[in-house]
Amino acid sequence: MSRICQLTGKKAMVGNNVSHSNRKTRRRFNANIKTKRIFVPESNVWIKVKVSMRALRTMNKLGVYNFLKRQIAKGYDPFIWVEDPKAAEKSNERGYRRLEHTDAQGNKSYSITFEPEAADNNRKVRLSSVIK
Repeated sequence: MSRICQLTGKKAMVGNNVSHSNRKTRRRFNANIKTKRIFVPESNVWIKVKVSMRALRTMNKLGVYNFLKRQIAKGYDPFIWVEDPKAAEKSNERGYRRLEHTDAQGNKSYSITFEPEAADNNRKVRLSSVIK
């Protein structure tokens, strides 16, 4: 999973660990990225986005809709997950499926997979189609 903010493009930087003896070894400075569900009241939709905490603070200050419009105006228009309200209600319903596998020697094995029924209702769309 890449740790890149979908709204600002913020990502990890590289630098040096410097010891007391001034010896330098390479290291990474990761961005503080979290996955959040955000409600956009003007469009009446929920979006699921990987966002940096700095962008979340700016979003709280400016308002969700204004921040997203500003990012689109800057030319940053990422793909995000848009959750339908009906799909959010159905997300509590769970589904499991049993699969049978047969290898080259004829040995059978079974696996159980988890498939939520409402997974097809979530769709990946461009941010500019949500914010009009």
